[in-house]
Amino acid sequence: MEANQTFQLYLIIYQGVHLSDFITLLTHFRIIVNGLQPPEIIDLHTNTEQRIVELLTKVLPHHHPLDIPRVRAFATFEPKDVSSDYLEQEASNGRGAFIQALWTLYAKSNLYRLAYKAWKRHGPQNLTTWTLLAQAVLDGCYAEKWPDTMFQVPDVCSIYLSPMHWPEKTHCGQVFHLRCLLQHLDVSNTCPLCKAPKPIENILDTVVSPRKWENWKGA
Repeated sequence: MEANQTFQLYLIIYQGVHLSDFITLLTHFRIIVNGLQPPEIIDLHTNTEQRIVELLTKVLPHHHPLDIPRVRAFATFEPKDVSSDYLEQEASNGRGAFIQALWTLYAKSNLYRLAYKAWKRHGPQNLTTWTLLAQAVLDGCYAEKWPDTMFQVPDVCSIYLSPMHWPEKTHCGQVFHLRCLLQHLDVSNTCPLCKAPKPIENILDTVVSPRKWENWKGA
């Protein structure tokens, strides 16, 4: 859900105590989030996820692992499968445009949801900590080691005949959408073009190719 819609949603559905204070906090938080700037210097040695977890624990001590705003999964799935066509479109415009779209469509919405969840569970919140958390999430978006193939001008998938932003290369050198290749492998464990056997080994174990898996795992 787009960030502004998410913001409006949680203002509407909150029915707990201190309603006016909640509205004030979420409104101020939105202003702060919209005013955050990308980091001028990206320290790739900093564990941004650990920083995010530490800050989230302060405001939402018993959070679920899925509450942690992680962005690395967006390097392994087609944008249209996990968010919207807009994210895929922005990937064609380069790394900066993609990260900004990811921040707008995913990260901001997730922060508003977490603020609502924390207030509902624990009452009034510390805006300072939420500001630090939001900046850490934004920093993490830029510090993520996005594979270069995500931002190259893509060819079309020979199976689906649509542009590929998250391509998967087989052992025989062909390139397809990962999801298209998986659908083909359900029928025949050969390359869709050259018919080479077992075009991607251990596909069920890694879900992505060894190259992309190493990029994702090491990010």
